[in-house]
This record gives sequence, structure tokens and C-alpha cells, in this order.
Amino acid sequence: MSKKLTIHMSGFIIISIGIVGIIMSRLGAAPIDAFNYFVYLLTPLSLGTIAILTGLFAALLAFMIEKKKDIWISIVFLFLIGAMIDLWKYLFEMLPTELLDSFYFRIPLAVLSLIVVSYGVSLTIISGLPSSPFERLLLALTKYTKNLTLTKIAIEGTFLIFAIILGVISGHLFEQVHIYTVVLTFTIGPLVSYFIRLSTHKKTKKGEMIYATQ
Repeated sequence: MSKKLTIHMSGFIIISIGIVGIIMSRLGAAPIDAFNYFVYLLTPLSLGTIAILTGLFAALLAFMIEKKKDIWISIVFLFLIGAMIDLWKYLFEMLPTELLDSFYFRIPLAVLSLIVVSYGVSLTIISGLPSSPFERLLLALTKYTKNLTLTKIAIEGTFLIFAIILGVISGHLFEQVHIYTVVLTFTIGPLVSYFIRLSTHKKTKKGEMIYATQ
């Protein structure tokens, strides 16, 4: 159990640095992360705190649908990832402004962060411990829609719409909703599957991977 817990926690810590890396690259983030970032810009709360609150909302919805109490175990890990997001963001902001503004730094950062997030997600799945609130919400809603892909599109589409609205209000829309948002949508799932196969030496059936961040 302790080994599983270590793997699970390591996965969330790795995910958090990947999320912050993608956000700091300003080339486009996943819809949920973009939404969190714009709320962060428009409120006095930290980015990590916003991530926790959004996760709590997802956990509450999942609980209302499934009524399974183990969903609350996931909340413990929400606070871990929220704290780590604030830590990594603080460390990134210590880098020289010229470096953070350079495409020669931002593009490799975005690509590397995508790989990092995917690897972190694979660890949380391999551990076998309760998945994140977003994944639980996805599975709970899928029981009614009977279509995992459709449900995933609906959830991410909803967050994307809100992210666009908040991005326009904040005046920073294209920092987090851009071409890389599309890249993330189509590459994270296959990359997570690849890392799981690499770790377990087992093939993962198409459609089993779920990611909602990061």
C-alpha cells in the first residue's frame, strides 16, 4: 500500500510541474487548466487554490451522481497538487523574464511539459488508487451518456467555453487558449497509454484512458 501511495503522490507532483510548465509556455493549455488560469488572473486567489476549488466542484458533482464516499479520498490529493502548482509557479517565475519570453525556451518547455504531464497521469493510473475528481466525474456522467468520448468532449467543451469568456475578459485569451490547446487534446491520451504500456508491458484498450487535469 505504501508503494502504491508513493507512486500515486509522485504522479500528482509530476503532473503539477507539467501543468505549470504548459501554462508558463503561454502557447495554449488544456481547457480546465486554461479556465483555472483565467480565474486566477481575475481573482486574488493563487493558481493552486483555484485548481483545488475546481477539483472540489468536480468531486461534489461526482458524489451527487454516484453517491460513492471514496470520491473524497481524491480530495486529499487535490490539496497536494494545488500546493505543488503554487510551488512550481513560484520557482518558474524566478527565471529571467527574457528567458520566459523567448520562443526558443517556451516551445521546448511546452513539449517537455506535455510529456511530463502524460507520465504523471500514467503513474496515478498505475497505482490503482482512487482517480482524480475529474476522472470520477467523467466516469459518473458516462453511465448516463453511455459514451466516454462524447462525455469527455462535453466536459472539456464546457470548460473551454468558460475559459474563452474569462480569457476575453482578462485580455489574455491567446496565452492559454491557442494552437497548443488542440495539440494537448489529441496527444495526452496516446502518450498516457504509451507510458502505461511501457510500465506494465500490457496493452491498453482504446478508450480506457481518461485525462482531465493537468
